[in-house]
Amino acid sequence: MSLTLKKTATLSLVAAIAVLFAGCGESKVAQCNKVITVANKAATLGQQFGKNSNSSKGSKGLTELATKIDEIGTEMKAVTVSDEKLKGFQGRFLTLYQDISKGLNDAAAAIDKKNIRDANRFLGSLQKSSVDESTIVKEINTYCGAK
Repeated sequence: MSLTLKKTATLSLVAAIAVLFAGCGESKVAQCNKVITVANKAATLGQQFGKNSNSSKGSKGLTELATKIDEIGTEMKAVTVSDEKLKGFQGRFLTLYQDISKGLNDAAAAIDKKNIRDANRFLGSLQKSSVDESTIVKEINTYCGAK
């Protein structure tokens, strides 16, 4: 076998192996679906709380919601993605969930202290989080929907 033929055969083999391994990884769509599935759980939880805020539970309802948001954050953190852009979205969702949980717990503490002004301030910060969530959702939907 000539040297050129050996090099061509070796290069072809390396290229075939590279294609094989590239095909074994999760697709962008599959990774998007994993992140979006967890994000949808948080959105659904927020919608359910909005419809039935359990105001009779007072601060306890807020701390229960914060605990559930923490659980979703843990679930989001456990999602394995290799796409760098999706890792960025994942990180933004994690930060958002941490901020929401903190805001809920802070509002609950203010309610327990009968500090309505601070409770309203913390709840106002949660409205900002809702806007931030909408922005992230739009961006990830655009990214994941792109061909």
